[in-house]
Amino acid sequence: MKKFIKYIVFISLASFSYLTFADNHVPKTYAMEGFQCDFADGKDLNDVLRVASKWDKWSDTNYSVPYAAWVMVPFYQTKSDFGFDLAWLGVSDSWQELGQAQDEWMEKGQRLQAEFDSVSPCDNHVAYWVWTMREAEETSPKGYLSVRGCNNNETTTLEQINAASAKRNEYFDSLGMDSAIYAWFPGAGSPLENSYDYLEVWANSSMKEWGIVPDAWLSGNPDPSGLSDLRECDTPRVYYSQYVGGKTTE
Repeated sequence: MKKFIKYIVFISLASFSYLTFADNHVPKTYAMEGFQCDFADGKDLNDVLRVASKWDKWSDTNYSVPYAAWVMVPFYQTKSDFGFDLAWLGVSDSWQELGQAQDEWMEKGQRLQAEFDSVSPCDNHVAYWVWTMREAEETSPKGYLSVRGCNNNETTTLEQINAASAKRNEYFDSLGMDSAIYAWFPGAGSPLENSYDYLEVWANSSMKEWGIVPDAWLSGNPDPSGLSDLRECDTPRVYYSQYVGGKTTE
């Protein structure tokens, strides 16, 4: 219960904090559902993409609200720690829009659901509140997501996190790195005993761009933001992600 209260307080204050400490810039937030899936015997990513192509066409006429989706597969990942083969990320601008899309899928998408299940059944389904910590100047339909679980120190304040994040963004700008960074807060469906308060997710358009930060560190130019003094994060895992479509306008 204590952790749940800490989580609610953190996300409730997030927008106010940015209004105060980031030049009146309100971060973009999203509602997201995530599925963790395994490939059926003899099936692979190409089979999932084939069904996703059908779903993309279906979404244009069957969703009444925007809903966009990506699939991601492991690139740097230890199977014994993270056992799924594929993840599906579905994103809307609000929880009501996401709920509307889910209602419409349950009502009209069951034939396609059976096709998805035949190539990649999904055992885990989790809701995430997504908070944008850094926006990219240019976006790409394909790229790499670096994911790590983080816990803020008990004495860390939002003001400290926001100030350090702003300093890190300036550092990335100085490196010529155009990556987005998100915080994913787990909600409904998440494990009862999560080892982290939130996931920090870096979105890079290429592995070359991904390599900018470790090269800077090795050359004696590490991140000066001090975020590592305010929290503890586990080892990142990297996934290849690609956009598979959806309804983008109402």
